[in-house]
Amino acid sequence: MQRTSRSQTVTVVVVVLAVLTAVNLGVSATWWTRAAAGSPTTSSAAAPPTSATTAMPSAIPSAISTAVATAEPPSDGIPAAEAPGKTAAPATEDLATTWTPPAGMPTTGRLVRVAIPATRSHFTARDALLWLPPAALTADPPHLPVVVLMSGQSRGAGPEDLQTGGHIEATMDALATLHRGLAPIVVVPDQLGPDSANPMCVDGPLGNSATYLEDDVPAWITSHLTVQSGAAAWTVGGFSQGGTCAIQIGAGDPERFGNIIDVSGEDGPSLGSVQKTIAEGFSGNAAAYRRAQPAAILTTHGPYRDTDAFFAAGGDDHAYGQVTPVQAQRARAAGMHVTTWILPGGRHSWSTAGPAIAAGLAWLAPRLGIAPS
Repeated sequence: MQRTSRSQTVTVVVVVLAVLTAVNLGVSATWWTRAAAGSPTTSSAAAPPTSATTAMPSAIPSAISTAVATAEPPSDGIPAAEAPGKTAAPATEDLATTWTPPAGMPTTGRLVRVAIPATRSHFTARDALLWLPPAALTADPPHLPVVVLMSGQSRGAGPEDLQTGGHIEATMDALATLHRGLAPIVVVPDQLGPDSANPMCVDGPLGNSATYLEDDVPAWITSHLTVQSGAAAWTVGGFSQGGTCAIQIGAGDPERFGNIIDVSGEDGPSLGSVQKTIAEGFSGNAAAYRRAQPAAILTTHGPYRDTDAFFAAGGDDHAYGQVTPVQAQRARAAGMHVTTWILPGGRHSWSTAGPAIAAGLAWLAPRLGIAPS
């Protein structure tokens, strides 16, 4: 993958501004008002952030905004053609050069709700969201990359936040419009449970959230959808607590997830104080608590040979904004290919997280094989 190029930078900007236009985030932002769990971590050890400032080509916004504005309500169910075939799935595929959109392909993707059983973890999870790009809605869909995204944690939080707050449909439709119907399949599982609690994406007394995300969710994806199998085609990401989970899961399982998007994540899993976290989340096992911290996971599983990580935050995020450059530097020191993205004036809100996720996915597009490298 060509990690730094003018065309890739323009693509990132186009997708982000297209999403901002489509959902009017810049005018009618709904700030994230739920209380974030844990205490902010502060540090002055920050790598210089990068941010997008290139203007969007004038010919593209109207095409994207039209596609988003005229999107039909999502249909029920997963198309039968999405069931995996008998042939082995490719590890990765350069669809940017091999894919030819068929006649009659839908112009927008489809959002459905699915139940992902907790076969191994026995974790109590609510229904997940599943977004299928136009290419997946054809009679002979290609094997596509996968993105697993997670919401933040607060009262009432859950997978739907990616739709209502993160505008994931507009984001993904914009990305697919740029790439001839190609985009990753997006799965938004419930890592919190029905009470929107904070099991911290570990296995413990609050639930086996880690096993659910690492085993049950990938097993369901590969058994129900036509997807690629290689780590470079699989991304795990999230906002706030979901961003913390993303770096935990991605850093801990690089053979499955080769890409990470951490938007305003915490320094590590936390229920507030260290003492409370150890007592309630780790049954008093301080050593298990220390092993679950991203800094420790990065050290244990590094050096990383082929992991791309995208860290983003709002410039005015006073909750976890200062954590982002610190976590990015840790990942970089462990060998990951790291980019940081700061949205000027952004706060700890979905108004920041939505564009940040769009920027991360656009940045990953060449590696995912849906855009030229």
